[in-house]
Amino acid sequence: MNLARLDRRWIYLLVFVALSVPIITQYTVQPARMSDAERFFELVEGIEAAPARYAFVAMDFGPSTKGENQPQARAVMEHLMRRRIPVILFSLYYLAEPFLKSIPEEVARQLEREHPGETWEYGRDWINLGYRPGAGVLIQAIPKSENLAELFEKDARGNRISELPAFSELRTLRQIAFLAEFTGLVGVFDNYVQYFTSKDYTPAFGHGCTSITIPEAFIYLDSGQIQGLLGGLAGAAWYSELLRRRYPERPVDESLMLNTGLGVAQLVVIAFIILGNLAGLLGRRKEGS
Repeated sequence: MNLARLDRRWIYLLVFVALSVPIITQYTVQPARMSDAERFFELVEGIEAAPARYAFVAMDFGPSTKGENQPQARAVMEHLMRRRIPVILFSLYYLAEPFLKSIPEEVARQLEREHPGETWEYGRDWINLGYRPGAGVLIQAIPKSENLAELFEKDARGNRISELPAFSELRTLRQIAFLAEFTGLVGVFDNYVQYFTSKDYTPAFGHGCTSITIPEAFIYLDSGQIQGLLGGLAGAAWYSELLRRRYPERPVDESLMLNTGLGVAQLVVIAFIILGNLAGLLGRRKEGS
């Protein structure tokens, strides 16, 4: 068989199979350990579950980075909801609106299947502020506000925030114990680093980024401006693995399956690279003999 003349469609087919089989069979292997993801996990574990203490989760991503940002956001959202930390969902990116709605609803259904008799409800466990225009100007207004419920006024469903059970006491930045932000967009993350803080208070900050922006994100991690980082799909997979260890009844999620499929597909590509180079080397030797 002449590998140099192998129809490349066979290569595409094998990569497709390598990606698909772990998802179809729900087969997973343990992901690589990510210390920065562990720091993110410990941040969420360390949040005090107390009345009028909230987590602020910014999902600033759309379909183009869904493959990496969605598993990150889903895992962190699940962790917060398991710990009964009320979550305020928000975005500066209009294409994020479907994810602001679907992710918490999917997590709530999963948790209710795991824990019959318990419920996770909108208005008690989370609210969705929806897409908000204004970017840096809006973020700057948050630490200055004395009444955040009035600043945002209504949620994405049209409810007055001051009338929702768990969020009626939302007033100042100091009540936000934790900020999580997920994006692959240029410049969006900077708004939170610069402006989601006051002179005497800065919430704990965890960031989820795409693989291509990991080197830039590490600068903020090393400086202490963020305290946890989920880098690409690998970061989401390790966070998911930590959740499985903390909650043994938890089912395998998409991040573990996708990470396994990606690893297998990369091995297939590497194998073809090696075989292609060997075929080229042998071909040149035959020509020279």
